[in-house]
Amino acid sequence: MKLRKVNFVWKAYLLFGVFYLLNSTMLIAQQGGNQTNQLEGLVIAAPGDIPPGTPIMLDPNKTPCFNDSLRRITAEEFPKYMMSNQYVPQPYLDAQKNIKAFVLRKATSEELQMMARFQEQGPGVDSEVSALIGQKVKDFELKDIKGNALKFSDLEGKVVVINFWFIECKPCVMEIPELNMLVNEFQNQDVLFLAIALNGKNEVKGFLKEHKFTYLVFPDGPAVAEVFGIKGYPTNVIIDQKGIVQYVSTGIGPDNQFILKKEISKVLNH
Repeated sequence: MKLRKVNFVWKAYLLFGVFYLLNSTMLIAQQGGNQTNQLEGLVIAAPGDIPPGTPIMLDPNKTPCFNDSLRRITAEEFPKYMMSNQYVPQPYLDAQKNIKAFVLRKATSEELQMMARFQEQGPGVDSEVSALIGQKVKDFELKDIKGNALKFSDLEGKVVVINFWFIECKPCVMEIPELNMLVNEFQNQDVLFLAIALNGKNEVKGFLKEHKFTYLVFPDGPAVAEVFGIKGYPTNVIIDQKGIVQYVSTGIGPDNQFILKKEISKVLNH
């Protein structure tokens, strides 16, 4: 089955911290009342329940997340569950098939084995996105939060590193400090770092007031993400001096910064 199917979502979320655009929708669990009634009226998502292109944002501040005892998981606890590689996020839907809750259940022994194999591989590459490698990037134009325009075709001769992300994506935010370190590593070389966010200008502007991100940050990026065929977040793309995609990775891992540094250097010295 494809990685984006609902019953395989855990592989992306737990192993790579990937926020996939799945093929179903889910509902927010009812708040208040007894814990045994937290998921009353909701059903477990099945393959085909979520329309293609629906963004799944696994954010406990916006969509209630529960452990397998139906205790509400706090935002502070949530990263520990996700990074433990022991839990599978199971989405729950209402009658209209909208996302309303997640239950982080214990992974089965088979799932744990699969997670271990994927973890050894590090950040993954979606099969559709990997088709980008070797392709020339179609021209596109973006505006930063100040309204300054940037056209990709004007960047010829530079190595361009693009990070596709969005504010609600916890792994996206987690990797920002490492991405900032990459900018420092290559600050005196012909490398340009672009961060293309799915969020709107005001959201990104507010985020940047609280978080340092030294990439050139551009809001309103869904159209560009679609051009690249991005399905999971965060996704990092490295493009050579002639506008050819040389590297793509989706998700985060312990060696992500090292791998990106190595791949950027490889393109620079080619």
